[in-house]
Amino acid sequence: MSSLTLLEHYARRLPLTEGRLASLSADQIARLRQLWRLLLSEFDTATPLPVLFSLAHAPASEHDTEDLTALSFEPLVSLGSKPDKDNGATPPSTTTATTVQATPARDSGSGGWLSWASGSRSSPSASSGMSTPAPVGDSAETMRLRRETVQEYIHRTDPATLAAPLVPPSFTPLFGQPALTRSFSAAFWQAATQMRDPDAWVLRFLRARKWDVDQALDMIRKTLAWRVGQAIDEVAYFGESKLHHHTMDTGLAFACTTDRLGCPVYVVRVRANVAHNRSILAIKRFLCWQLETSQLLAADSDGRVTILFDLSDVTRENIDLGLVRMLITLLSNYFPETLGIMILYVNSWFFWGLWTVIAPFIDPVVKSKIVMVRATREITPYIDLDRLPLELGGQKPFSYSYIQPTSEENACMADTAARQAAEREYVGAIADYECATRQWLAQQAGTDDFSLAPTRCAARDKLRQAVVELDPFVRSRTLHHRLDQLRPDYTVAL
Repeated sequence: MSSLTLLEHYARRLPLTEGRLASLSADQIARLRQLWRLLLSEFDTATPLPVLFSLAHAPASEHDTEDLTALSFEPLVSLGSKPDKDNGATPPSTTTATTVQATPARDSGSGGWLSWASGSRSSPSASSGMSTPAPVGDSAETMRLRRETVQEYIHRTDPATLAAPLVPPSFTPLFGQPALTRSFSAAFWQAATQMRDPDAWVLRFLRARKWDVDQALDMIRKTLAWRVGQAIDEVAYFGESKLHHHTMDTGLAFACTTDRLGCPVYVVRVRANVAHNRSILAIKRFLCWQLETSQLLAADSDGRVTILFDLSDVTRENIDLGLVRMLITLLSNYFPETLGIMILYVNSWFFWGLWTVIAPFIDPVVKSKIVMVRATREITPYIDLDRLPLELGGQKPFSYSYIQPTSEENACMADTAARQAAEREYVGAIADYECATRQWLAQQAGTDDFSLAPTRCAARDKLRQAVVELDPFVRSRTLHHRLDQLRPDYTVAL
């Protein structure tokens, strides 16, 4: 077992291998086999899971809630902590992950804003960089700003697009599932096949629960119930068309580079967050979509991403503790082992005071992944200078500009015959992989290295290819596709 901390792995540029494919101990393989047996049994016995927040079938009023807790099914009383009868939280240790000096400062010469997608269709307000959004009054314009989706914005500003929705409105679940329920197995395969190897997805839950098989199974059950309840398959299908236009346009969060371990880096511009300018529904869908899409970009990093919070120039109106709680809840409960490290880039006295309030409520595991920095030179142990965007003091010529989607890029989603053919290949590949897995489980433990079993490896590769071919029919194209960060063969170029 590695004695290095996560941050030491970054300092030495050593990839994480412990508890991952090709580096499993005999005991870990035995626990993986045990969990697969339980999962396959669950496929046959589990009751259907209800879709609670459908985008395609439920009335808009059922989604339009200001209750942020609806996203997680649990009261968000603390940052990754369990409720307590007295005060709603059990504060863990207040020790921070790194020692932080008291005087915040930012490197000078951060650089200008260079074009990210020269010559592409960009929203005008984003074309020359981003400044702190100004609050607006409570008016009809305010309500539109808070709720207008990308689809609605495009239709309003270009009436010629009214006859061509960005995404075909008829959503059809995979596996012939009903509109408002999904089977356990359907939910499992749709989640697990985002990874190049379903084993890698299952292992994330074992690591998150310290190799306790029963707890890992319980976590998978809860994750799949949440995914179905939140209609994550519909979130992926409709994609940006149903996301909040203002949030996408101002660049609240975006992937733009990789860190020293090859993980995608998401920059979160906290100064772009003004709660008054968007609804809870808007941020709810945005977070779900971003985290779901991140798994496509993180295929080479075992699903892990780095989140860099740019807290420069923040004010009181930019700080949203509910949003922070929600993000940490999602990462901890429903996207385990997704957070690599979280870098907080701070030059605001306001945040330093707020941190003393937040820190006691952050789960120790999450806190161990938090790095607080005050200058560009303190980021470079985790993100090389030539990979760090200019706006953060690095050398990478990068500036966020939202390229709007078009109906043409999703035209294949209306090709029913092609989708049915791709889905048949996908379902067949799943059946082959499941059969190979049952054969592997029937073998005596320790008789072979499961990762080298030819039948199961061939089934895995066939399944991966089927996923790539099906994806354009069940997931609308993303900004990452338009920027060529995500290629047609699903290789990543950040």
